[in-house]
Amino acid sequence: MFTVLSSIATEYHVLSLAAASLVGFAGCLFTIKLYSRVNSETGSRRHLSLFLASIACASAIWGTHFIAMIDHDATAQHTFNAELTILSFIVAILMSGLGLFLATLRGIPLFIELGGLVIGLGIAAMHYIGMAAIIMPGVKSWDLSLVASSIAFGGLLGALALNRFARPYSRYCNVGASICLMAAILCVHFIGTAAVTFIPVSGMEIGPSVLDKYTLLTTVALALGVLMLVVAAGHAIDAQGTRAATEKYRYFALHDPITGLPNRQYLSEMISAQLVEKEASGDQAAVLFISLDQFKAINDLHGYGAGDEVLSAVSANILGDLAEDELLARFNGDEFVAFKGNVPNLNAAMLFAYKIRDIVMQPIHWNNYTLNLHASIGIAMFPDDSNDLDTLVLRAALAAKRAKRIGGHQIKTYVDGMEEANRRQAVIAADLKSVISDDQLRLYVQPQNDARTLELTGYEALLRWEHPEKGLIGAADFIPIAERTGQILDIGQWVLEAACQHAVSWDPAIPVSVNASPLQLSRSNYPAIVSQILIETGLPAQRLEIELTESSIIEDHDRVLQAIKALRDMGVRVSMDDFGTGYSSLNTLQNFPFDKIKVDRVFTQSIETDPRSRAIIRSAVLLGHSFKIPVLAEGVENKIQLDFLTEAGCAQVQGFLFGRPIPASDVPSNVEQALLTEELRTNLAGSRQTGRDKQRVAS
Repeated sequence: MFTVLSSIATEYHVLSLAAASLVGFAGCLFTIKLYSRVNSETGSRRHLSLFLASIACASAIWGTHFIAMIDHDATAQHTFNAELTILSFIVAILMSGLGLFLATLRGIPLFIELGGLVIGLGIAAMHYIGMAAIIMPGVKSWDLSLVASSIAFGGLLGALALNRFARPYSRYCNVGASICLMAAILCVHFIGTAAVTFIPVSGMEIGPSVLDKYTLLTTVALALGVLMLVVAAGHAIDAQGTRAATEKYRYFALHDPITGLPNRQYLSEMISAQLVEKEASGDQAAVLFISLDQFKAINDLHGYGAGDEVLSAVSANILGDLAEDELLARFNGDEFVAFKGNVPNLNAAMLFAYKIRDIVMQPIHWNNYTLNLHASIGIAMFPDDSNDLDTLVLRAALAAKRAKRIGGHQIKTYVDGMEEANRRQAVIAADLKSVISDDQLRLYVQPQNDARTLELTGYEALLRWEHPEKGLIGAADFIPIAERTGQILDIGQWVLEAACQHAVSWDPAIPVSVNASPLQLSRSNYPAIVSQILIETGLPAQRLEIELTESSIIEDHDRVLQAIKALRDMGVRVSMDDFGTGYSSLNTLQNFPFDKIKVDRVFTQSIETDPRSRAIIRSAVLLGHSFKIPVLAEGVENKIQLDFLTEAGCAQVQGFLFGRPIPASDVPSNVEQALLTEELRTNLAGSRQTGRDKQRVAS
């Protein structure tokens, strides 16, 4: 150790030693920095990072050695062999590259330390080839113990350098790794230099292919400068590419890929900050939740390409008319959130909502089709409804859901109680999961009668839920929730099976009609399910009637048409339910082969007060006659309604006048039903209409 310290103190110039140390440490820092990127890259970028790290490491090793040796005072006259000097640099590159590569094989234990050991050995190999490159008029004498010590120190410190980098325990381990690597270079150099003694020999001449120390200094400076510039440029390019990729990834993380609009994450980051500012200033703002109506029908009828085009077109149309304080983001599926920052009152928010609704209504042209949309919009005000963005969006969404539930194309503001209603629906949805397994569903039926003879013609299957706490719940209170959650698939199949099982035992053998939900019809195997149930229960197909609503037909036109044809081919009858409540009932009759038309109860129950209802019923009957389809009117509750329907030519009737829903297990026998029919005739024959009654139903 004394020999080494003495060598450092007496044989080196301070400036050359400082320059060598500065070059070496800079190279070590570059090495660790570039090596840190190797494991995070793949493909060619990984190989490039490994190569640049190898160049940086070799430059640190080689530059430290030769800058320090240029002004070494071990002898007054020495030069350098060009071939060995170049070879020493090549060895430094190869050994550095091999060591760094081995250290990347993280799956093999201790390969990180093995890679560092190889680098340490490479430092020693480069040093002793560099020492061999020194030419002087004399001979070299070696202290082999110091040679072995230099190699050992180089290997151990090299292994420690990569160990500190690859197995960090603090955020400063990168600097620690660089220091260890520099220590490995210095230990090998100083101990290895102290291990050699130059013995001058008079009269010895220096051979050819030599570099004097000034030429070598210039060569080393230029080579290291170029190499460091290459490494630095490579690192800068890599870092710039990483920043560009990061910015690109951040853009995609904050924007919707279809519309290019900001997404929910962007909304949360940007608007939350604005709300904090507005809360401090006392300003108001509005959050709008926009849900597109009929969007699913566009996807189903025209494909997802059309749906994407609609979303993009709607977004572009709205963006083109937004003010500086207004923002639009895509929330989910066919749902958007709009934000308006400067809102003096609710009226201003309503005007903003009307503007967006009018924009959504603009026709969109796609593949020779003109697509029309409506929007259901909910509004929540900041800070009146909440000062938290997530809560505002939730409450605006509840208002939009309310707007859609009452028919769509509406604008509703949030009011207290919507959350409670939503919670009740959530509770119902949770309870629905066990209705079948817990045997809580009950099948009821309501009679359908001939309008003139009053004879029983069939039953409609109706569903009730016998809730263990809430009692008997009507279908209207839970079927919409079951449809939204998808639970209607299992419930609908249960109803179909139960209706067929009960109908088999009825006397007389009359038909049973069962409603099918849009979600059931969307399944391509629905006719197969019906067929299997008929086989299992033994019910003839001619005694089953499937009722479809116009909304279910519109949502999936082609699939419903195929289902209707398949059902009719097996003998099952298909009827159109709630006729007159849709916007294209005539078109629906033209395109679908129905066996019956059912006029909605809303028209029957307003026969006495609304001339338009009477006109619609007459039109429905005429259409039925034209298409040779019988018409059944629902909701008949008195003789006035019955007389009008009979006079209009309605074939069948259904309603409380002929009986309320009863459990399917309590269906009267043939004899009992005959008595009930006779009693009904007697009661109706005994009632008399007044002149005023007749005038009320006059056309």
